Amino acid sequence: MPQGMKRFIVSLSIIIIGTMIAWNANGRSLIGVDDAQIYLVYMQNLADGHGFVYNVGGEYVEGFTSLLWTLIGALIAILNLPLEYTLLGINISLIAFLLSRLWGYIDTEKFISWKSILFLGLVFFTPGFIEWTIFSLLETGLWTTLLGLIALGILEKRSAGHMAWLVGLLILCRPEAMLWGMVLSGIYAFVMHKEKKEVRIDQYIPLFTLLVTLCCLILWRISYFGFPLPNTYYAKVSSNFISNLFDGMKYTAKTLLQFPMLIPIIGVIVIDVLKNLRTSSIKEINEKHILILSIVSITILIPLLTGGDHFQLSRFYQATMPLMIFGGILSLRYHIPKASLFTVGMLMISMLSSRWIVYAVTNTPLSHEWKIAIEGRNQSEQLNAFFSNGLLPSQGVLTAGGTAYAYKGMTIDLLGLNNVRMAHAEPVKKEGLMKNHASFVPAVFYELAPDIVWMGGGFSEKEESVLNIHTFTARVFHDIHEEEKFIQQYAGYSIRNSRGKWIATFMKKTFVKQLNTAEYIIKEIPLKKLVE
Repeated sequence: MPQGMKRFIVSLSIIIIGTMIAWNANGRSLIGVDDAQIYLVYMQNLADGHGFVYNVGGEYVEGFTSLLWTLIGALIAILNLPLEYTLLGINISLIAFLLSRLWGYIDTEKFISWKSILFLGLVFFTPGFIEWTIFSLLETGLWTTLLGLIALGILEKRSAGHMAWLVGLLILCRPEAMLWGMVLSGIYAFVMHKEKKEVRIDQYIPLFTLLVTLCCLILWRISYFGFPLPNTYYAKVSSNFISNLFDGMKYTAKTLLQFPMLIPIIGVIVIDVLKNLRTSSIKEINEKHILILSIVSITILIPLLTGGDHFQLSRFYQATMPLMIFGGILSLRYHIPKASLFTVGMLMISMLSSRWIVYAVTNTPLSHEWKIAIEGRNQSEQLNAFFSNGLLPSQGVLTAGGTAYAYKGMTIDLLGLNNVRMAHAEPVKKEGLMKNHASFVPAVFYELAPDIVWMGGGFSEKEESVLNIHTFTARVFHDIHEEEKFIQQYAGYSIRNSRGKWIATFMKKTFVKQLNTAEYIIKEIPLKKLVE
């Protein structure tokens, strides 16, 4: 059996073990996080012929970050394959393939060494890596793989056609590819120019492919959606540069605290690059150093420009974690006495310092993300069943994934990821709110006017006499429940249907008036207090 196949099988086994640990530590759910549920909505609607819509018959909106991942999911749905399981299998296969290829570059002359063991171990013991690249069911695994294969293509001096194909897919994968693609295509052109010692047109084919793909993508977005970037960008990213910079610095500091091994890894890379610069001219600098330093720099730069995100365990950093660890391993040019003991020691330090061992046997800081998706689905399934007469209300939601995926009526995303008006209402987001949760605008809310507003309450087997609101939810919605206009249009209700099920939440008064009192017992209830 070829060594490449052996490495893939070993890498696949490692990743499957890691996925099983992640499954156990994150609620034992296989449906993905709530953001993945948003992808599932678009994948299914596209497969069913409705186009890129969040609600069937609704506006065209790019409420997903990765066009490529959405198209892959839509194809899976068209083929009538189990969507969640197939996406999970794709992620497992992609990451296993990437790790086996990086491993093969580290060990060119033998099957395995202490360096490749250290590489695989550090990746495995990175808290959140398996969760974000595989188990979340997001595009992160595809994004990680494309970045890794392009980096390897530069180091291996692959053909321009091979690189152009990968760069084109990269542009379709995430908006950050505009920066990544330009830098990586430029490095490839430099490396091939240095290799051939002449300027040739094929050196710039990947860059040309990037520009053509990007132009076509932007023109298509403008013609189809009306905007050059995904709607998620306008909903999440504030145009306040200083605010983004400050948030990005906090995001990076938190990443280093959660994965302290990044500090020596980046340190080894920087020292090795400086040594090479001291002994070489710019024209003679090793392409490995240019590539690795660029990967580290862009990885840090993007959160500084965008402010990072609100998720635990640094999703923005996870995509390049294998490449940064890979770069650190390549930069270890010193003789390591008792290398096996050194490897074991480093892996133990990584496990303990990052709390990976604690997360593996209990649960991770991300476990609630799967819980949100499950609760969203359950809530909407109960809402489908509650109104027996088919009068399904429009629901305004804070978490817009599982709720929309399971609901047969209209779901209104009140944070704007899947709503154009809300996302674009205020380019500069309100300060003091959780990152990615600052797009709610009361004026737009009154225009959208959902029949039900999930700011509190839920379903139960008994009547609720009061309605509680979580303090976090109240802040995100700017305490709109206290506004006179809201009080005129909405109220807290506890309603019982003919099957004895109760629902308690905020509802639009005009909607409640439409309900048949022969089928429903309707009681208006006061707000009791904000709860933690």
